[in-house]
Amino acid sequence: METTPETGSALSAGNGSAGRSAAVASGAGIAFATGSGGASVALNGLTRRFGTVKALDGLTMNMAPGELVALLGPSGCGKTTALRLVAGFDFPDAGSVLVNGTDISSIPAAKRDMGMVFQSYSLFPNMTALDNVGFGLRMRKTPAAERRRKSAELLDMVGLGAQAGQYPHQLSGGQQQRVALARALAIEPRVLLLDEPLSALDAKVRLQLREQIRTLQQRLGTTTLFVTHDQEEALSMADRVGVMRAGQLEQIDAPDELYARPATPFVAEFVGVMNRIPGELRDKDSVRVLDMMVPVKGSSAAISGSRVDVLVRPEGLIVDVTEHGNGIVITRTFLGSVTRLSVLLSGDVTIQVDKPSTIAAAIPPGMSVSVSLPSEPVLIAPRAA
Repeated sequence: METTPETGSALSAGNGSAGRSAAVASGAGIAFATGSGGASVALNGLTRRFGTVKALDGLTMNMAPGELVALLGPSGCGKTTALRLVAGFDFPDAGSVLVNGTDISSIPAAKRDMGMVFQSYSLFPNMTALDNVGFGLRMRKTPAAERRRKSAELLDMVGLGAQAGQYPHQLSGGQQQRVALARALAIEPRVLLLDEPLSALDAKVRLQLREQIRTLQQRLGTTTLFVTHDQEEALSMADRVGVMRAGQLEQIDAPDELYARPATPFVAEFVGVMNRIPGELRDKDSVRVLDMMVPVKGSSAAISGSRVDVLVRPEGLIVDVTEHGNGIVITRTFLGSVTRLSVLLSGDVTIQVDKPSTIAAAIPPGMSVSVSLPSEPVLIAPRAA
């Protein structure tokens, strides 16, 4: 087991298996030979308490071999606790972690055959990039020549072949995190765990590295669990995104499904931008909002009273210029192909509306507009205080 110098956390250096994805040298660079792919992972009813706080409350989730799943949620929702239970750095009070159908809940981290990339780079300052990448292989007693060859291939894979002989203090933050990624992949793990690996980097480097991580993950077919608080990272990188709240999984779906069809008001407001527009529930199936009746999505049985908020994305609203409309444009923000209009409705409610920039150019601040909704089902929530 490696104890990282900066965090003191254990990095698994468990046993690999033949037939798994491997990187091999080729005349044109690095080619990837894919074997049986990653492992399946199942979290069954995971519960973890810390004193009176229930960090995880019956978390259940399945991951297919080779899938990248992102856990997204606010601070304290339990996403990092879930990652630690999978890694073996902590153990559940109830429930189980299965990899390829085998319960590994009580197995120490060093024997779980998982690679880990931390938020802090956790590189050994007295080792070169090449030696840092090869550390897990050295712990497995991989012959020196093979270890050097494979470490060099992995550094080439992450675009750092020329920096093999440099020490961590000679590398930028993005380069250090790529070395950490190469080190995690060197042991050919059954599962790769990413604990907010991009949060310490600047925006441009973060964008480049997330694309590189996704490309490598897809080519190697390594099952990957990625914890982040960044919505853009989760939605752009993951096959599926799980949104967590208070130790439970609110919804797990493909990014486009999660955005377009959120299962709960919490998911709707946590992922992307969401307007709350006051409405009145007329019956269990319809709500009056913006002087029109629209159908309600799902059941309204859990909502008491008729005063509700209708949840609508900025791109889901219709805006027409009219002399006596129900709103006034107060600001206009250019975002490239789309411009976001802030519109003040009657009742002192401000909403955001996205329009193509070519159309929004003719809608300056101060203009009267009419805001309406298409006749599609809408998600509703109890009226905000």
